[in-house]
Amino acid sequence: MRKLFLLLTFFATALTQAQTGTPVFKLTDQIRQDPGVKVGKLPNGMMYYIRKNVKPEKKAQLRLVVNTGSVLEDADQQGLAHFMEHMNFNGSTNFPKNELVNYLQSIGVKFGADLNASTSFDETIYILPIPTDDPAKVEKGFTVLEDWAGNALLDPEEINKERGVVLEESRIGKGAGERMSKKYLPVIFNGSAYATRLPIGKDSILQNFSPDALRRFYQDWYRPDLMAVVVVGDIDPAEAEKKIVEHFSKFKNPSKARVRPSIIPIKERKSNLAMVLTDKEQAQKVLQIIHSFKKSEKVKTWNDYRKVVIESLYSDMLNQRIAEITKSKEPPFVIGGAGSISFLRGYKANASFALLGDKPVDKAIEAFATTYGSAKKYGFLQSELDRAKSNLMTSVERASADKDKTESAVFVQTYIGNYLSGSNMISFDDKLEFMKAYLPGITIAEINKYAAGEDLTTGQFAILMGPENAKSNLPTDAQLLSMIDNAGKLPVVAYTEKSVGGSLIDKGPVAGKIVSESKNDKLKTTNLTLSNGVTVTLKPTDFKNDEILMDAMRPGGFSNFPLENKMNAEAGASMVMEMGVKDLTPVDLEKFLAGKAVSVLPYINMYDEGIEGNSSIKDLETFFQLIYLYFTAPRKDEGLFKAEIAKQKSYVQNMMADPGTYFQDTLTRLRYNNNPWMPVIDKPSDYDVMSADKVLAVYNKIFGNADGMHFTFVGNIDSVKFRSLLEKYIASLPASPTTHKYTDVGLRPAMGVIDAKIKKGEDQKSQVVIRFSGNAEYSQTEAIKLRALSEVITLRVIDQLRESMGGIYGGGANSSLSNVPYGSYTIATSFPCGPENAEKLTKAVFGIYEDLRKNGCEQKELDKVKETWKNQYHEQVKQNEFWLMTLSNDKVRGLDPEWTLQYESVVNALTIDDVKTAANKYLDMKNYLIGTLYPESK
Repeated sequence: MRKLFLLLTFFATALTQAQTGTPVFKLTDQIRQDPGVKVGKLPNGMMYYIRKNVKPEKKAQLRLVVNTGSVLEDADQQGLAHFMEHMNFNGSTNFPKNELVNYLQSIGVKFGADLNASTSFDETIYILPIPTDDPAKVEKGFTVLEDWAGNALLDPEEINKERGVVLEESRIGKGAGERMSKKYLPVIFNGSAYATRLPIGKDSILQNFSPDALRRFYQDWYRPDLMAVVVVGDIDPAEAEKKIVEHFSKFKNPSKARVRPSIIPIKERKSNLAMVLTDKEQAQKVLQIIHSFKKSEKVKTWNDYRKVVIESLYSDMLNQRIAEITKSKEPPFVIGGAGSISFLRGYKANASFALLGDKPVDKAIEAFATTYGSAKKYGFLQSELDRAKSNLMTSVERASADKDKTESAVFVQTYIGNYLSGSNMISFDDKLEFMKAYLPGITIAEINKYAAGEDLTTGQFAILMGPENAKSNLPTDAQLLSMIDNAGKLPVVAYTEKSVGGSLIDKGPVAGKIVSESKNDKLKTTNLTLSNGVTVTLKPTDFKNDEILMDAMRPGGFSNFPLENKMNAEAGASMVMEMGVKDLTPVDLEKFLAGKAVSVLPYINMYDEGIEGNSSIKDLETFFQLIYLYFTAPRKDEGLFKAEIAKQKSYVQNMMADPGTYFQDTLTRLRYNNNPWMPVIDKPSDYDVMSADKVLAVYNKIFGNADGMHFTFVGNIDSVKFRSLLEKYIASLPASPTTHKYTDVGLRPAMGVIDAKIKKGEDQKSQVVIRFSGNAEYSQTEAIKLRALSEVITLRVIDQLRESMGGIYGGGANSSLSNVPYGSYTIATSFPCGPENAEKLTKAVFGIYEDLRKNGCEQKELDKVKETWKNQYHEQVKQNEFWLMTLSNDKVRGLDPEWTLQYESVVNALTIDDVKTAANKYLDMKNYLIGTLYPESK
């Protein structure tokens, strides 16, 4: 539930060249509100936002937004803003005790996945999606929001029960990152209230606070003048407004309301500062530099918005230069990023981030400093600005094209932002018209003037975090500060770049033909066979106006290669992505594709291989050309290959320091008896067997022959245009008839009972995994029965281990039934907990298993599962991603894709006897693995 604070979430705006047009707005005009949203205010000060939107159909997204977070807590309330969020799910006037969750589950709203909430420094947001096909459900939905707003019971017994749950949530966050953040966050927040008011609070207060302290927080801050209701979905706006008035007008503000500051003051830093932190559980060496920190300016007019666009163009171009450095033959970091970021409410920052691997710290700092310095002194190139504009314009055009297919949740986020921080609610059409009119007029001189005015060397704060075992190779605080100061004095040079060609393919391939065609009226698909033997399925949809998705797949994968060549085969596709195609490096290709909405990714999995991607309508030919090149023209680049191998080695070298990674890796080794084919974390030395020639030999063997590939395209497909492109670029692929299969390498889970107690980490936290697996006959209907069992287990884990015992924050079960490489099943239950409770909670889970084997589940439990699944299905069948995955996977796995049309009837036919039978079939008490992670001190 708790909203995690992300220190550096980089602001990356997509940008594309527009055509000039007649300005619809004057720059001095106030930005007008999107006419599609109704904004109102009740007499008690509560705001509301309402929008009719039918994506998805028969569903509405409801939010209660409370302008209240942990920064408003008194000293004895640290953590109670978040605790209050929990208590709103544990007893209210209309939903006593745990009735709220039970009711919502009964109408198909899943706790955690759908029903949720989050608390941060400045706000608390309650999330409720509801079906709108039944007026009674809609009314209940608004009753839930009403109870969240002001009807919490705050029963002392329920408060005491919830302490354990919140403390378990706190426990999950503990580790190297939390320990180090407690040291650097107060410095970043520079003595402000944020420094001592982290949302999770203090464990000592959570354990011992008086219920009166929680009531005081609730009475002070949960009041209508600090709240907004957001309603977006398939609902009549007039009816929604009526319900808001009915449910929320009665709430009153306190007679002596405490002042809610609009912005919490943070002192400006005048001098540079540096901090080096190490921890024995820190797996990576990470550098973060906050170069500048300042208040955000209000955006009221179109001219203000134009300034925002200039800033985002600058940030995008700067980050592109850093990305180019990352993809060079001698990069100073494994991953790097830079730009403007959203910080706390009312503030923004320019920041840099780098995952260093084994690279020297000073070289990374110098790379950032000289990149910023070059932009400041010499500015950017016109070609850089053209690409940034082109990317932006494409993004805005596509959003506008799909304005009537936009998900309700997207609008919700816009309205929440408007209420909390005053961000704009610009319609898709207005943004497009603005970009057409004013984006072309933003000049390189303006961008460079902005860059020259950026002071990124005063008041910097650098944080270096690394593994404790590397401490002797890390600088001290003083040395890191010196590196920052010295890097700012380095000479800089102007950025240069080579020109990129104007076409991907110089001479078009010799086109093939479509030789046969058939239709499936039930699935509304067309199946084609091309002259080279490649097969194609087309499914035109109207789910998105400007989206086409593709997957080409066949049986195969790296299991077909000898064990000694596994590393080269497994990484074959990803390494080609790092080297490029034709004569284009990845950087060249990215520049060529500026303004084009195209993505193509080859892949080699263990038992299948293929290529996937997506495209806009206008960029289809480029899309097909890129597919063609990934089959026919992978690029060899020894320098880039060696650079990527070095990155991978440095990335994995210390991963086992993280207790969670160590635990999962150890369990995998136990589960598969150290079979060399098992999926575990690689050692740096494993990469020594790799070479560019071996990787390309694997890649060319797979993709040099398109025989057996089945292409599936889903989206807004123009049949005539598609046929021409298929004949030109897919039917022309080299394809020699051969057998395509995967190889069963004998990877099998160990049989019998394995009870592994694994010690790692210093925090008092445990993780429990209980996994059953074995042979099974596969069918799509049987997979549903197994999944139903795992869903019921999840319901009981939440009800018993969380709500009744207060022993966990979250947990549950998942399952899989597969026919590749053999008929097999897995059903696993996992949960984090305190070490002192691990055995007790594990015993409780086995009690759940035994009861399900003996008595099966209750009808109301199965009904909850069915309702959730049917709600999900009704949404999924209106999504291109769902149909792409279904049609492509079923074809390659030899399954009947029409079974998907029967899904709802199969779900309706499920019985409690099916769940009981599945429990006895798959919960084999003679064959399972228990893994329990304990701290080293346990």
